[in-house]
Amino acid sequence: MMGKSSETTATEGDMEDRISSLPRNVIDLILDRVPIRDAARASLLSSKWRDVLAEYPHLRFNQQFSNSIARNRLPSEFNNDYVHIVNRILLQHFGPILKFVLDLPELHPMRLSDVDQWMLFLSRKGVRELTLDNSSSSPYKLPAYIFSFSELTYLKTSRCIFRPPTTFEGFGKLNRLILVEVTFGSSVLNVPQLVILILRNCSGVHHLNVSAPQLQKLTLYENDYLALDNYMICKKLAYVYLALPNGIQQHRQGERISLQELFGCWNTLTNAYLDGRFLKHLAAGIIPERLPTTMDCLRQLMLFRISFDLDQTACILCLLQSSLCLQKFEIWIESVADNDVTVLNYLEEPSRMNQTIDGLQTVKIRYFKGSKPEVLFIKLLLACSASLEKIYIEEDEKLRLNERLRIAKELMRFSRASTKAEMMFQPLNSAST
Repeated sequence: MMGKSSETTATEGDMEDRISSLPRNVIDLILDRVPIRDAARASLLSSKWRDVLAEYPHLRFNQQFSNSIARNRLPSEFNNDYVHIVNRILLQHFGPILKFVLDLPELHPMRLSDVDQWMLFLSRKGVRELTLDNSSSSPYKLPAYIFSFSELTYLKTSRCIFRPPTTFEGFGKLNRLILVEVTFGSSVLNVPQLVILILRNCSGVHHLNVSAPQLQKLTLYENDYLALDNYMICKKLAYVYLALPNGIQQHRQGERISLQELFGCWNTLTNAYLDGRFLKHLAAGIIPERLPTTMDCLRQLMLFRISFDLDQTACILCLLQSSLCLQKFEIWIESVADNDVTVLNYLEEPSRMNQTIDGLQTVKIRYFKGSKPEVLFIKLLLACSASLEKIYIEEDEKLRLNERLRIAKELMRFSRASTKAEMMFQPLNSAST
């Protein structure tokens, strides 16, 4: 018995020595890859490793963490245990916390004051990256403490209420901001170093006033209001993803901006992803065949929810002719009126065939339905694109086989400005480049 006890003690000592002797960066890598509860339990193996965990600068209370606590617990037990465990881990921590992730589960409203206290605690820890994803059914109001995180370089929140105090002067070091399903109160957001801004499914956007002179990537996806004035002056913008929600009212679109005005300001774009509703928003007044200022930097253009009405069709052709270095063009078709006479007449005008689309090499058409406007559009692309190499046509699953064959034969007969141009027909979602 004495021999076994000594052997056990020696084994535990060897284990502690092996863990303690690991380089600090290796321990950090281990901690970075295991759930925080497992890391806390593992710290019992080594007093030195326990100290390492207590000052480890990355804390992740993600969904996996909350699920592990919720297992085999009643909701009331989960509320108490979840808050208790997070409190204990935070209170035992010393040193800076550079990265903090919290996936907020469904908590009793009385427990949200604990979350506020966690934010107060973090405000003194020099947090640089903060992720606060709210998985509960009710939005969480961000406490004023968050707006005092002066070292933040990355902020992501979801299902929160964003209403900074009037004394808020902005996040001076923030370079990435992602807000999903956020409700805004009156907000002036001064972010001089911001490079990436993503707003998805947000409400109260008309209350938001953003100053981001260094912005390079902008995503505005199905928010309740569209106002581009804040971003028109962003001279370094290279990537935009813009989509309007279905049924957005005209008075909620802000002041109308024409195609010429917008892309006259955004002539540094390299990648543009635009939905059909946004194109209709841009179709204010007369749409020119070419923009006054060409898009010399644009390399990739993707358009989705396209119905080929007259406004969309005119905008598309204007963008294609104005993008002299465009290499890849992709279009997702939503629905098409097969007998829209105005569109058919527009596409069949003899002058259309004399237009030039320079540089375009690859085209992908998804959800192709075989309507006459689509066929005429492809005819134009073939006739006007001297650099074209490939057109991938992904056919809508509702298109019958005999229709596919008939349309394919028609398309193959069209003249081509490029001797290298090939057409490739394939079922939707098949692999393609």
